[in-house]
Amino acid sequence: MSKIDLSNITAENIHTLCSETMVNHFFMCSQDEQERAENFGLVMDKAREFGTTDEVFNLYQQSAVLYEVPELWEKPKPFGKKVELSTFPVSCLPTEARNFLKETSDNIQVSYDMAVLPLLSVLSLCVQGKAIIKNPGGGNTETLNLYTLTIAEPGERKSGVFKALTAPVYRFQKEENERREPLIREYQLKKSMLTKQLESVSKGKNTNVERAKELSRELEELQPVYPLTLNVTDTTPEALAAELVKNGEKIGILNDEGGIFDILSGLYSSGTANIDLFLKAYDGSPYNVIRRTQQAVTLDNPLITFGLMAQTEPFEKAMNNPQFSGRGLVHRFLYAFPKSKTGQRKFVSTQVSEKAKHDYNNLIYKLLSIKPSTEIPVILCDKEAFNIFKDYHDSIEDNLKDGGTFEYMREWANKQLGRALKIAGIFHLCAHEPKEPLSGQTALNAVSVAMWAENQALKAFNEIGGSDEEKSAKYVLNRIKKSGSLELSKREILRLCQKYKSVDELEEPLNILEDFGYIRFIVSEQRSKGRPSEKYKINPLILI
Repeated sequence: MSKIDLSNITAENIHTLCSETMVNHFFMCSQDEQERAENFGLVMDKAREFGTTDEVFNLYQQSAVLYEVPELWEKPKPFGKKVELSTFPVSCLPTEARNFLKETSDNIQVSYDMAVLPLLSVLSLCVQGKAIIKNPGGGNTETLNLYTLTIAEPGERKSGVFKALTAPVYRFQKEENERREPLIREYQLKKSMLTKQLESVSKGKNTNVERAKELSRELEELQPVYPLTLNVTDTTPEALAAELVKNGEKIGILNDEGGIFDILSGLYSSGTANIDLFLKAYDGSPYNVIRRTQQAVTLDNPLITFGLMAQTEPFEKAMNNPQFSGRGLVHRFLYAFPKSKTGQRKFVSTQVSEKAKHDYNNLIYKLLSIKPSTEIPVILCDKEAFNIFKDYHDSIEDNLKDGGTFEYMREWANKQLGRALKIAGIFHLCAHEPKEPLSGQTALNAVSVAMWAENQALKAFNEIGGSDEEKSAKYVLNRIKKSGSLELSKREILRLCQKYKSVDELEEPLNILEDFGYIRFIVSEQRSKGRPSEKYKINPLILI
């Protein structure tokens, strides 16, 4: 692109911005629509700087006609506040996990930020339900399951990362199910025999009430044995509830795609979002559902670990889904926006060492082999950990105030201390027994990860999610885009935006879109009767 240079324009010579030489230079430098938009933005920025906006705008628009080019537009401003993302503090991870993450990321040639949330979800999946951690500043406890979402575009090698990190989980599941196979057959055989005997003594000439009671009791006392399902990748809430029953009320939804959001938003339920189970299973709240056509399901302490990787489009749809945001589903997640290495990757990459593979595999097997106990162990913090979590709590509270970092993402931030405690509990079990006190170093590592997550969440909620007003403007913009039109009246926009009942409701989102350069207000000629028709021109750059 040939970028116009306006560095020599000052308050003293601002008039040269409207000179014939400068105008001619502008149109010679700008050969296509994108270049004109970039350079027109530079011109208008300079005009705004010195208070000559209207004069410059009108002159350049009139000149566009003479140069036989379309009406000039600036590139529209992006929604939200631009967030400078920080690098993940990889040294804070448990040793075996850290070494495997680094070597695997280097081998696949992705940033560490691409692998960190899937890794945390794998560790979380291994320990959920096997301990809880007590908030040292209060009486509440936190479960050890996490909800995470990594956002990256196609071709960023998400699948390779995901496959490497989850491989030991699937190996463990396969081996455990091979061990369980004869036990499952034995259970099914006993159940079948008892059921047939019960049917035999419950009807006809062979009716024996006492024997029927005895067999019913044996059936009730028969402990079911099911195959182990540690993770599901594609499921409905109804099917998932049944799987939770079979798997001790614990399961993972780890997937390198974001299709689960389509299911949650009502893909198989006529557009009705069914997210109750996922809200409850974040912290193990009781869940029960009674349906006329299915067996009732009661879960006392359901726990789900989410570990998703998705492209920007399904992520944005989830963030802007009013049921997901209104009921707090999106506020339960940790987010990551890894930096792309596309264009920098080498043909030959370093290999993952056998030691790193061996140590990571052993860590996952060790955590998965922890036997859940009837009374869930409680992890307690030592004095140093108490002070670290207290300082982090105070920092969060300070940033929740008006004007603070979390002003527009308070619901997410209100859960952040709990997430830090969850991460600390997971890290603790990687090297210690639950009965051992959680150290200050482990607390510091967890808080460091949590503070990195704050930075990522700022992008999710401020830059992409945005305020309620910006969400409304995005909704209107998306409807305008789908129309494909370059000019629309207010009434036509109202018909496109079914959630609004009157043109008055459109006033604020349309003003935001105009301020950001997506549309331009015009008044068409007055009709024979009534008021002039209010119309908007649409920035053609949004349709490219």
